[in-house]
Amino acid sequence: MIAGSTSRIRNLVLGMIIFRIINPKSKLATARGFHEKTCSNSLGKVLNLEKADEDELYEALDWLLKKQEKIENKLASLYLNNGSLVLYDVTSTYLEGNGCELGKYGYNRDKKKGKTQIVFGLLCDQNGCPIAVEVFEGNTSDTSTLGSQIEKVRKRFGVHNVVWVTDRGILTSSNIKELVKPVEGLDYISGLTKASIRKLAEVEAIQLGLFDEVNLVEFESEDYPDERLIACRNPLIATKNKKQREGLLQ
Repeated sequence: MIAGSTSRIRNLVLGMIIFRIINPKSKLATARGFHEKTCSNSLGKVLNLEKADEDELYEALDWLLKKQEKIENKLASLYLNNGSLVLYDVTSTYLEGNGCELGKYGYNRDKKKGKTQIVFGLLCDQNGCPIAVEVFEGNTSDTSTLGSQIEKVRKRFGVHNVVWVTDRGILTSSNIKELVKPVEGLDYISGLTKASIRKLAEVEAIQLGLFDEVNLVEFESEDYPDERLIACRNPLIATKNKKQREGLLQ
């Protein structure tokens, strides 16, 4: 899928992918890991990359970037079908230096004060297989990325009937109303925030006594019209919360 035939640039990309899985490091450290005198495995010898340097690795990434859309289209044709679940989430990573045009100051998940960052969204199939990734400016809000992803799946991938699975930080009430419900063939699965769950419990929309007999409860609420709500009792979370509560009391 990366390239039709074996070549040095294909081996460079393949080597970086494998290194990212077994021993993720910088491009400089990855290049040194290929060299005979500084290698930590036989990967450089197997792929004939023993003389590769970091500049060559960056050139290979530029080459790969030009093939991104073609690779994503192929993955989508293999793993996405009408009726599929589409898993989508957003994260960010901070940057060193100031050479990235997309680098902006924003909500920093890495807790790195004074660092610019980029935001990226990852789209996967129902088994978690990555299909596509898109990078956004570092000050992009999570909610504003969903529209382009829906358009990508429907127009570029040609898959019109899907179920979007993402968190409530992305699939907000306004996004559901404006981006999802008006489009025929789109459904969604999401989670509620702790504050929303607490509010439902306080008005007894969730009858906690039902969990004495079953682990899953389906219910409705006027606050979420036309939505099917399901509450799940997670014994692992219950045990964790119990320990935390006891620790606070002590």
